[in-house]
Amino acid sequence: MKGRTMIIGILLIALFIVLDQITKAVAFKYFTLLQTYKCLPGLFRISLVENTGGAWGIFSGKLWFFIIITILSLGIFAYLMKDFDLKENTLYSVCLILIVSGTIGNFIDRIFLGYVRDFLTFDFISFPSFNFADMCMTIGVILLMFEILFGATGKKWK
Repeated sequence: MKGRTMIIGILLIALFIVLDQITKAVAFKYFTLLQTYKCLPGLFRISLVENTGGAWGIFSGKLWFFIIITILSLGIFAYLMKDFDLKENTLYSVCLILIVSGTIGNFIDRIFLGYVRDFLTFDFISFPSFNFADMCMTIGVILLMFEILFGATGKKWK
């Protein structure tokens, strides 16, 4: 059964990577770089950014740093997959799906473009532009923290 859930997990990772790449391609095809398109005034807008750094542009221009960190991170995630089981360890497995798909989605941009394509921006908080991969990673990390602190995974690791 674990092998079957692993296949489902891999298919979900692939689906989320494809969704990330499609949303980026559509945004960058139909909108203009550094222009602002208000979707919900005061709340949300589309604003294309070629991000050569991390969140808030930190370590801008350090492509090799991000490539190395991503490769190391994917190695750690591969190790963490030993506990992957959508049926018995659902939340933990979903977290890994989200984090890995987001990591690979942005890694593809860095490898092929030299930057990450960001295009979604909240106006009501000071938050950097982001993309679908960033959403996957953020939600995955937050859920994983709760799972480790309060869930079955945290109890297992103690």
